[in-house]
Amino acid sequence: MSDLVQRAAERLLAVRAGGPRLADLGDAAPTLVSDAWAIQRAVLDGFGGRIGGWKCAAPPGKPTSGAMLDARGIKPSPATWPVPPGERIGIETEIAFRLGRDLPSRGAPYSREEVLDAVAACFPAVELVASRYLDPAAQPPLSAMADSMAHAGLVIGTDVPDWRRMDLPNLTVRQSYGGTRQVERVGGNPARDPVISLVWLANHLPSLGMHLRAGEVVTTGSCTGLIWVEPCAPAIGVFDGFGGVEVSLG
Repeated sequence: MSDLVQRAAERLLAVRAGGPRLADLGDAAPTLVSDAWAIQRAVLDGFGGRIGGWKCAAPPGKPTSGAMLDARGIKPSPATWPVPPGERIGIETEIAFRLGRDLPSRGAPYSREEVLDAVAACFPAVELVASRYLDPAAQPPLSAMADSMAHAGLVIGTDVPDWRRMDLPNLTVRQSYGGTRQVERVGGNPARDPVISLVWLANHLPSLGMHLRAGEVVTTGSCTGLIWVEPCAPAIGVFDGFGGVEVSLG
């Protein structure tokens, strides 16, 4: 582990342990994609955990991704998620997949059909967002990536039968918090089709010396946009005909 990676991971872990948020990573800010990913891994190692999945989104020209912690960071719905007093947390309703087999590195990129053939399940999810920076919008992309794109956790719904026959890009999504409707729209995924993000990630990870593995969960970008809330009530995300997720925050 390089000195830069170690310093950055220590600073991010200190925030996760209850320390003050960072203005930035200072002299530990990554300038290489490989360093940003190494920082992510070092932070996960600091928890004594392993990668349980990935968050990703692939809007045209701006794909992003981050690693998610294992079972401690990915919980089934309905769930309760503790949030420190005075903290805000972001909520996003998404479509997620679970891999049924590995997609190891190889010479040619995986096709959409090959990636879908490796998927064991598809289901709704609510991602929880909490940045370790004072102003996440002011961070350069690699510093945001080092912080796993502000990922805090994921709550997942029940596997959806016959999802392969559904029009995933055009599902109606609704999100509410504390009984108040926040969003209702058709579609909304940043790549339009959530499978696009999944295929991008399957072909991107080998360039970093990693790959998708059986059992990992991949969530594919917010269909509702990021909404910040004060943690004191249930958040509910629902897709018509696809199921929903509930998480109580606070």
